Amino acid sequence: MIWVFLSAVGFILYTYAIFPLVLGLIARGKTMPKPLPTTPDNPLPTVSIVIAAHNEKKSLPGKLASLEELDYPHDKIELIIVSDGSTDGTAEYLNEVFANHANKTCIHYEQSKGKCGALNEGVASATGDVILFMDARQVVSPNVAMALVPYLADKSVGAATGELILSEDSSLEAANFGMYWRYEKWIRENETRLRSTTGVTGALYAIRREDFIPNILGTLLDDFETPISLLKQGKSTLFIPGAYAFDSANDDLALEFRRKVRNLAGNWQSFMKNVWLFHPLKNPVWWQFCSHKLFRLLVPFAMIIALVAALIGSLSGNVFLQYMLAGQMGIYALAGASYAGLPGTSNKLLNFLKVFLQLNAAALVATVRFFGSKQAISWR
Repeated sequence: MIWVFLSAVGFILYTYAIFPLVLGLIARGKTMPKPLPTTPDNPLPTVSIVIAAHNEKKSLPGKLASLEELDYPHDKIELIIVSDGSTDGTAEYLNEVFANHANKTCIHYEQSKGKCGALNEGVASATGDVILFMDARQVVSPNVAMALVPYLADKSVGAATGELILSEDSSLEAANFGMYWRYEKWIRENETRLRSTTGVTGALYAIRREDFIPNILGTLLDDFETPISLLKQGKSTLFIPGAYAFDSANDDLALEFRRKVRNLAGNWQSFMKNVWLFHPLKNPVWWQFCSHKLFRLLVPFAMIIALVAALIGSLSGNVFLQYMLAGQMGIYALAGASYAGLPGTSNKLLNFLKVFLQLNAAALVATVRFFGSKQAISWR
C-alpha cells in the first residue's frame, strides 16, 4: 500500500507543483511574442466587440462607460450586445442607450439559448475583421483592444487573451481565490512563451472573425472550445499580460462552488468532443494540456486513493501510513473547522486549505455529475 500512497501523492504534487516549476524552467529565457507593428501595409483592423448578457442591467452602465474609454480608434469599433432571454429590462435599457448609434446594436430574444448561442448570434451580425469577446459584468482597461488585436496580424496566432484581475479586500476566501488566479496566470504566461496556452480568459479575448466556428448549443465553455478549435488548425493562443478585465473575487463559497462545478463539467464536455487532444502526435501542446487541464480533474481521485491506501496500510500496522493517515485526517478536520467558521480558524493557511479542498471537491462532483448525465446545460 505504501507505493500506492506515494504514487497518489506524487501525482498530486506533480500536477500542482512540479509541472508549473518544470514549465517555468523550460520557458525561462524565452521571450513573450511581440505584435506586428502597425504600418500602411498592416493597418489596424476593424473590431466587433461581442458580449452575451443575461439579466445584466445593473452591470451594463459600468461596462459601457469602460468601453467608451478604449484607446482604439472608435470609428473602427462596433459593439454588439446579445440579450439572451433577459427579463430584467436589459434589452430595453440597451435599446434606449444605443438609440441613434449606428455602430451599437442590441440583439434580444425571449428564449435563452445559453452563452454560446448568444455569442453565435452576435458574431453572425458582426462586420469587424476581429471579434473581441467580453463579458457584461467586468469593466476593462482602456488598452485592451490595442493590446490584443495587433497580435492577430500574425496568421499563426489564432487568439489573444487578456487577464482577469480580482479584488481581494472582502475576505480571506476571496484573497485565496485571487492568489489562485495569480498562480494560474503565471502558468498561462509560461505556456505562451513555449507556444500556446490551453484556454482563454472568457471575459476578454480576441480572434479573427474568419476563424470563428459557431459552438454547438449547450456548449458550456466557449473559452476552451474556441481556442482548441484554433489549436487544431495549428494556430496558437497567446496570454497577454497587461490587458485587464476587472472583477471582484467571490467570497460566497457556495456560489463559487457551483460555478466551479459547471466550468469543470464543461472541461469534460470539451474533452469528450475533442478526443484528438489526448493524442501526443495530434496535439502540439499535449504535455501542457494533460498536466494543466486533465490532471487537475483527476487529482481528487488521487486524494481519495491516498486516503484509502493510508487507511488500509494503517490497519495492517504500517507505522508510516498510520502517520500519513493521521496527517490527512488532521488536514481535513482543520479545513472543516475553518469552513464551519470555528474560533481561531480564520487565517490564511486554513483558508487556503479550505479553498484547495473546495476546488477539488468541485472537480469530483463535476466528474461524477458529467459522466452520470446529471450536469445541467446552463450558462447561468
